Amino acid sequence: MGMFDKIKGMKDQADDLAEQAKGMAEKVPGGEGIAEKIDEVSEQVDGLTDKIPGMGDGEAAAE
Repeated sequence: MGMFDKIKGMKDQADDLAEQAKGMAEKVPGGEGIAEKIDEVSEQVDGLTDKIPGMGDGEAAAE
């Protein structure tokens, strides 16, 4: 497994965990604000990941 594959796998895991946390937050009173923050942070992570050469197009670079 190459470095880009490992990064993509970790990002996918983080996305899944963020969605789970968002779902849990939406079930509690006042949790909508927390869910919005989770979305904001997820967008920031996506922006940072896009800056990694070979990762911005969503595909791992050939090794």
